[in-house]
Amino acid sequence: MALARAHPFPSLPAEPPCTASAAEAAPLWLALRFPALALEALGITGPEPVAITEAGDGRLRVHSASAAAAAQGVAAGMALSEAQALCPGLTAVSRDPEAEQRVLSHLAERCLRFTPWISLDFPATLQLEVRGSLRLFGGPARLAGAARQVCAADGHAVQCGLAPTPMAAWLLARAGFPAPVLETEALRSVLGDLSIAALGIDDKLSGRLARAGLRVLRDLWRMPRDGLARRYGSDLLRRLDEVVGSRPQPLGRFHAPPRFRAGRELAMETEDLSRVFPLVEALLAEFEGFLRSCDAVAAGLELELRHARAAPTRVCLRPRRAGREARHFAALLRERLDRAALPGPVRGVLLQSVDIQPFTLPTADLFTPGAAGGESWDELLDRLQARLGPQALRRPMLRADHRPERAEFGNAPRSGETARSPRPLWLLSRPRRLRDRDIRILPECERIETGWWDGGPVRRDYHLAVDGVGARLWVYRDAGTAGPWHLHGLFG
Repeated sequence: MALARAHPFPSLPAEPPCTASAAEAAPLWLALRFPALALEALGITGPEPVAITEAGDGRLRVHSASAAAAAQGVAAGMALSEAQALCPGLTAVSRDPEAEQRVLSHLAERCLRFTPWISLDFPATLQLEVRGSLRLFGGPARLAGAARQVCAADGHAVQCGLAPTPMAAWLLARAGFPAPVLETEALRSVLGDLSIAALGIDDKLSGRLARAGLRVLRDLWRMPRDGLARRYGSDLLRRLDEVVGSRPQPLGRFHAPPRFRAGRELAMETEDLSRVFPLVEALLAEFEGFLRSCDAVAAGLELELRHARAAPTRVCLRPRRAGREARHFAALLRERLDRAALPGPVRGVLLQSVDIQPFTLPTADLFTPGAAGGESWDELLDRLQARLGPQALRRPMLRADHRPERAEFGNAPRSGETARSPRPLWLLSRPRRLRDRDIRILPECERIETGWWDGGPVRRDYHLAVDGVGARLWVYRDAGTAGPWHLHGLFG
């Protein structure tokens, strides 16, 4: 099977096309704006009134609102308290910019079928340079319709704008202007009635312009440039020039992350995994070479064993650390395959990457004991989990609860984390009363008094203690009493 790869991480990105060119092949920008991106990125699509909030001016403000909330008067920029007064049943959810960026990156990859030049520099928007793709897709209207369908298929509301400059295309999409504008000379007449606030200037400057009687873009274009610059600053002129293309607007280019996908076919079907694994090792060696050529690491991989008369057997690996060593991946896959029950003979194997990331050289810790052996420790835990299952290894964790029996729970181990706590490592599942045991109580005391609100109240005085053989114990008795001591934990 042939090897299919994406381009590796580029060392030097290509120069973006000049947005102010007046040549015959001048750029044409398709802006795909996602007005509900903040909601869609969090999976909020139901009929309930929901507001996405973010901090601003020392208080929470509405960033975007669902249709049900907007119908009750909730609008972007409104203080959350005001929105809740208008809509008492409003659910407030914090904005997640990282989730929004992931959605935009996914959509950008989907839209690479239309053009290799895409930018994510505008808020909640993809900018596609599509001049060279018009003939292939049958003209600007059909191309914009095809891009809209791709985004709508993923469940996203989208607004389109098509213009010779990226800023003008974004303004058209934001205004909901349906027709494409193909000539730079037509931009002033088409955009002249848009509000000045659409340029993205701050509210203070917008208010100053409004008090001077300047409310739409046409008002600004009628004013002398020198006077505008003196009164309102050069940034306003820069934005106006970017709209009509008299000043180029540099944009960053989106590059799809690299991917690896390769397969091999067996000369003859077999149920003997010892005959299959050499092909797997060859694919892993190729995978390591690919990652090194990209200066990247993989957070995981997926191996697929193909059968002639059954569904493929899939093995997914997610090591504790992203890596690229074929040796380590091979050891983990061997552990997993030794426990796999195959539904039939294997006729081929397929290996593909999961979440390839740029390689960063780990920084050694000079003072932390055992830091030099951290990687080997991670590999050991990976092998144990591959052999025993993902739930076999647990590590002590703490909840935000003062009661020791409820504060500790088990969680899957992670990489690079060291627990530091004055509490004992080993906690008894149930405290045990100490009877006639030779122990010495140390004077330091910690009182824990909590849980009265949920039916499990505790009021205890905890002490460190040492028994006759020097073991350190964690003991308590009821607060303010001379009652019996109870053993609750052991220090390692």
